[in-house]
Amino acid sequence: MKRVLMVGSVGCGKTTLMQRLHGRDITYEKTETINTEDNVVDTPGEYLELPFYKHALRLASFDRDLVVMLASATVAEAKYPPGFTTFFTVPAIGVVTKKDAAGQDAVDRAAAHLREAGAQEIYVVSAMTGEGIPELEARLA
Repeated sequence: MKRVLMVGSVGCGKTTLMQRLHGRDITYEKTETINTEDNVVDTPGEYLELPFYKHALRLASFDRDLVVMLASATVAEAKYPPGFTTFFTVPAIGVVTKKDAAGQDAVDRAAAHLREAGAQEIYVVSAMTGEGIPELEARLA
């Protein structure tokens, strides 16, 4: 698996997705600090949401191959500013999470937010049901 940095707002499913990708049982775990498991760096949602933490995201990306920006289909508002991917020196992709908990319009809206942030590749997944996970795993391989 590529060395990736998971970025997303509070509750968007970063840790759950990481658990799924590593074949672990899905349990709720609040990420309070930057955590690394194998090649995946999981960041707290506050690092995206609070401006004075954003520099930590950039620093955490320097030894990564890919930034994975997550957006929950259950959240209507955009969490990323336009052009956010230009903040990083490595490529970024977008992942819409919680497909199982939202309708197609909500999934499309989350994907549009990721595109506006600069993601040119978008994957739609459900860490709970496993839908879309094989395609994402192939991209991360």
